Amino acid sequence: MNIKQKNKLKNSLCILFIIIGCVLACSTIIPNEYLKLAIVMVCLLGGLFGVFISFNDPENTDNIK
Repeated sequence: MNIKQKNKLKNSLCILFIIIGCVLACSTIIPNEYLKLAIVMVCLLGGLFGVFISFNDPENTDNIK
């Protein structure tokens, strides 16, 4: 698996993590509001952190001369 495929897979997983956080925030699966808030914040912050890290990856940039 090359670097671009790994980065694409990592981005896809992070975006999926963000979507799961949004679905949990809007659903009534978890009845306790404080527990729901904690789980949603972890999902959203973890997903956003992963996306930002993958965009900031120096291997992801092409050197143009």
